[in-house]
Amino acid sequence: MRDFIFTLVIIAATALLIYVIRFLTRGLRTSCVRPRAELILYYETDCECIEYDIAKVLSSPAMTGFELSLRVVDVINTPESRAWLEELRKKTGVDFEIVEAEDNGKRKYRDDKRDC
Repeated sequence: MRDFIFTLVIIAATALLIYVIRFLTRGLRTSCVRPRAELILYYETDCECIEYDIAKVLSSPAMTGFELSLRVVDVINTPESRAWLEELRKKTGVDFEIVEAEDNGKRKYRDDKRDC
Protein backbone atom coordinates (compact mmCIF):
# COMPACT_ATOMS: atom_id res chain seq x y z
CA MET A 1 0.00 0.00 0.00
CA ARG A 2 2.87 2.29 0.81
CA ASP A 3 4.34 1.80 -2.69
CA PHE A 4 1.01 2.62 -4.31
CA ILE A 5 0.69 5.92 -2.44
CA PHE A 6 4.33 6.78 -3.20
CA THR A 7 3.70 6.13 -6.94
CA LEU A 8 0.61 8.35 -6.96
CA VAL A 9 2.55 11.16 -5.25
CA ILE A 10 5.35 10.91 -7.84
CA ILE A 11 2.85 10.99 -10.75
CA ALA A 12 0.96 13.95 -9.27
CA ALA A 13 4.19 15.87 -8.65
CA THR A 14 5.37 15.22 -12.21
CA ALA A 15 2.04 16.37 -13.68
CA LEU A 16 2.09 19.49 -11.52
CA LEU A 17 5.66 20.27 -12.58
CA ILE A 18 4.73 19.93 -16.28
CA TYR A 19 1.72 22.20 -15.78
CA VAL A 20 3.82 24.85 -13.98
CA ILE A 21 6.50 24.81 -16.70
CA ARG A 22 3.90 25.18 -19.46
CA PHE A 23 2.18 27.99 -17.58
CA LEU A 24 5.44 29.90 -17.08
CA THR A 25 6.62 29.50 -20.69
CA ARG A 26 3.27 30.21 -22.36
CA GLY A 27 4.05 33.86 -23.13
CA LEU A 28 7.61 33.37 -24.31
CA ARG A 29 8.35 33.60 -28.01
CA THR A 30 10.49 31.04 -29.70
CA SER A 31 13.76 32.13 -31.23
CA CYS A 32 13.17 29.92 -34.24
CA VAL A 33 12.15 31.89 -37.32
CA ARG A 34 10.70 30.06 -40.30
CA PRO A 35 12.53 30.57 -43.59
CA ARG A 36 10.83 32.84 -46.10
CA ALA A 37 9.60 31.59 -49.47
CA GLU A 38 8.14 33.60 -52.31
CA LEU A 39 5.86 32.12 -54.96
CA ILE A 40 4.94 34.01 -58.14
CA LEU A 41 2.03 32.78 -60.25
CA TYR A 42 1.07 34.20 -63.64
CA TYR A 43 -2.64 34.59 -64.38
CA GLU A 44 -3.21 34.43 -68.14
CA THR A 45 -6.18 33.76 -70.41
CA ASP A 46 -5.33 30.06 -70.77
CA CYS A 47 -4.88 29.63 -67.01
CA GLU A 48 -7.94 27.67 -65.96
CA CYS A 49 -6.96 26.18 -62.63
CA ILE A 50 -5.13 28.89 -60.69
CA GLU A 51 -7.60 28.55 -57.82
CA TYR A 52 -6.83 24.83 -57.56
CA ASP A 53 -3.08 25.49 -57.80
CA ILE A 54 -3.17 28.06 -54.99
CA ALA A 55 -5.16 25.71 -52.78
CA LYS A 56 -2.75 22.82 -53.42
CA VAL A 57 0.33 24.93 -52.71
CA LEU A 58 -1.09 26.34 -49.48
CA SER A 59 -2.25 22.95 -48.22
CA SER A 60 1.02 21.24 -49.08
CA PRO A 61 2.87 19.81 -46.07
CA ALA A 62 6.11 21.05 -47.60
CA MET A 63 4.96 24.67 -47.32
CA THR A 64 4.01 24.55 -43.65
CA GLY A 65 7.63 25.08 -42.65
CA PHE A 66 7.93 28.33 -44.59
CA GLU A 67 6.64 31.86 -44.23
CA LEU A 68 5.06 32.00 -47.69
CA SER A 69 4.62 35.18 -49.68
CA LEU A 70 2.35 34.73 -52.69
CA ARG A 71 2.17 37.06 -55.70
CA VAL A 72 -0.14 36.74 -58.67
CA VAL A 73 0.87 38.57 -61.84
CA ASP A 74 -2.22 39.59 -63.82
CA VAL A 75 -1.10 39.39 -67.45
CA ILE A 76 -4.62 40.04 -68.78
CA ASN A 77 -4.89 43.49 -67.10
CA THR A 78 -8.63 43.97 -67.46
CA PRO A 79 -11.03 45.18 -64.78
CA GLU A 80 -12.78 41.79 -64.95
CA SER A 81 -9.58 39.86 -64.30
CA ARG A 82 -8.65 42.17 -61.44
CA ALA A 83 -12.14 41.76 -59.92
CA TRP A 84 -11.91 37.98 -60.29
CA LEU A 85 -8.52 37.89 -58.55
CA GLU A 86 -9.89 40.10 -55.75
CA GLU A 87 -12.80 37.69 -55.36
CA LEU A 88 -10.36 34.77 -55.33
CA ARG A 89 -8.42 36.48 -52.55
CA LYS A 90 -11.60 36.75 -50.47
CA LYS A 91 -12.69 33.20 -51.28
CA THR A 92 -9.40 31.55 -50.33
CA GLY A 93 -8.78 33.81 -47.34
CA VAL A 94 -5.16 34.24 -48.42
CA ASP A 95 -3.80 37.76 -48.61
CA PHE A 96 -1.74 37.50 -51.78
CA GLU A 97 -0.38 40.43 -53.71
CA ILE A 98 -1.87 41.12 -57.15
CA VAL A 99 0.68 42.61 -59.53
CA GLU A 100 -0.34 43.97 -62.91
CA ALA A 101 1.82 43.49 -65.99
CA GLU A 102 3.46 46.58 -67.41
CA ASP A 103 1.75 48.43 -70.25
CA ASN A 104 4.35 47.61 -72.89
CA GLY A 105 3.62 43.90 -72.60
CA LYS A 106 6.57 43.00 -70.40
CA ARG A 107 5.96 41.59 -66.97
CA LYS A 108 7.34 43.15 -63.83
CA TYR A 109 8.60 39.78 -62.69
CA ARG A 110 10.54 37.61 -65.07
CA ASP A 111 11.67 34.06 -64.89
CA ASP A 112 14.23 32.41 -67.16
CA LYS A 113 12.03 29.51 -68.20
CA ARG A 114 9.33 31.56 -69.94
CA ASP A 115 9.36 33.98 -72.81
CA CYS A 116 8.27 37.24 -71.18
